[in-house]
Amino acid sequence: MLIVKEDEKNIYLAEYTIPKGAEKEDLKAREIVIWAMLGKWISQNPLKRKKNIDLQDFIYLRFDGMQETVNKAARNFKSTMAIYSLDYILENAIQSGTDIPKSKRQSKFAKMLIMHANTNEYIPYFEKIKMLVGLTKQKKDARKIQYSITAIEPA
Repeated sequence: MLIVKEDEKNIYLAEYTIPKGAEKEDLKAREIVIWAMLGKWISQNPLKRKKNIDLQDFIYLRFDGMQETVNKAARNFKSTMAIYSLDYILENAIQSGTDIPKSKRQSKFAKMLIMHANTNEYIPYFEKIKMLVGLTKQKKDARKIQYSITAIEPA
């Protein structure tokens, strides 16, 4: 289990300091942390992909999905923390449903895969992480592109 420390204003996750506040500066600081986490992941995974056990296929990281992840995950410090476990999520998330693309940004995908990963043993503070994966429109060689990641609060 990852050791997480916190004080009144911040969460300390490995080498990252994640602000807990809701102010504009906190959001901007979380965006910077997420980009740093994604950059580190890409430096360790230059092909920008990870094989998912459930899908038995690769899930790819692309810039537009990373941008959406930053936009969504920076809104909540727990979702920012979830990005730290990106490698685990990509590999272990299980498909729990499908949806049609609902926004202009999602329109380039044929459908959206809804996936969940249990992380309560890996990172405390939340039990599940939701990941949306877009399935590209190519009929012959459709790819799965990581679209967004969000922490799900315990019920």
